[in-house]
Amino acid sequence: MKHLSAFIILLTICFFSQTTIAQEKIEIGTKHRLFSKKMNEEKDYWVYLPPSYNDTIYAPQKYPVVYFLDGSRHFHSITGIHDFLIKGPYGSLPEMIMVGIISKDRAKDYTPTKVNSGLKKFPTSGDNSKFLNFIESELKPTINKKYRTSEFSIFIGHSFGGIAVLNALLEKPELFDAYISIDPSIWWDNAYFLKKAKEKFTKELFNKKSLYLARADNLLQPKNDYTKLYKKNIAKHLEKIEKFHSLLKEASNLKLRWGFNFFKNEDHGTVSLPAEFKGLRFIFENYQAPVKSVAQNPEILASQFKTLSEKIGTHIKPSEARVDWIANYCIKRKLKENAIKLLKMNVKWYPNSTHAKLALNKVLLLK
Repeated sequence: MKHLSAFIILLTICFFSQTTIAQEKIEIGTKHRLFSKKMNEEKDYWVYLPPSYNDTIYAPQKYPVVYFLDGSRHFHSITGIHDFLIKGPYGSLPEMIMVGIISKDRAKDYTPTKVNSGLKKFPTSGDNSKFLNFIESELKPTINKKYRTSEFSIFIGHSFGGIAVLNALLEKPELFDAYISIDPSIWWDNAYFLKKAKEKFTKELFNKKSLYLARADNLLQPKNDYTKLYKKNIAKHLEKIEKFHSLLKEASNLKLRWGFNFFKNEDHGTVSLPAEFKGLRFIFENYQAPVKSVAQNPEILASQFKTLSEKIGTHIKPSEARVDWIANYCIKRKLKENAIKLLKMNVKWYPNSTHAKLALNKVLLLK
């Protein structure tokens, strides 16, 4: 009987401890609100902080920031892609802060001109200039003040959001370093952006800027969903994106680094997810460290990030944790001298890190 009572007590403790664990929250972000004087309205935005942001082992670092439109719709996809691609020693993206901007009136915030044509009427359209001013003078300063941000930032948008991204590139190229425009509505206002791009591409070089452009396979939608007018507008949508793509190819003097993908079997509604994945990979092309090669020749890592920094126009370095991991990999393979070289790089890259100095001293003492 005594043993049975003890067993019941043990079961009860296990049950309640598991219940407690099961009730722990999984949180991936926080909601915020800012009153915009530029737009005379409240603007909501959601923020995701990378896993190492509050790390207590490694030195606090500064992070690139991704600003993306239709924040509530794309928050899970973009943060999920980021979280997947940063994992492990072969991670292909740096850790970044994510800011999803919420717009109550997409036509107002995302379109650059006021028009009443097209499949729907957009009476509030044309305030994108004010919206970009809000991002530049109110939102970005707020984010930079509140969080540890680096100088590098990315702007992502889809559909109307895609033309907001293109407008930022053409009118305020200094606002962001990299731009991802997904199946943008370039048909807007009689292909306003084709005229604007043709003009800008002959005057501006867009040096050290990156653009990723994605196009969906919109004719995939069920044929019985089409009206003649709708089908005509879909064809126009595809045609204008391809014309913008052609302008990029023809602008031989352009210093803009750009990439393009046509997503066969993805329509306007589904293209965002694969395009976000491909777009972020394009921006940080060759970020992934070739661990085994670096272990044999640590200078590969320094050279790799020097080249990447020159390509994207800002200084970028591998995380302290990643270099630490590769150094430990070297030690396990009896490559002590190469581990020392890597840890010296870490001390150089992170001079205020106590951990980097301790890790180096520890390896120097190894026999």
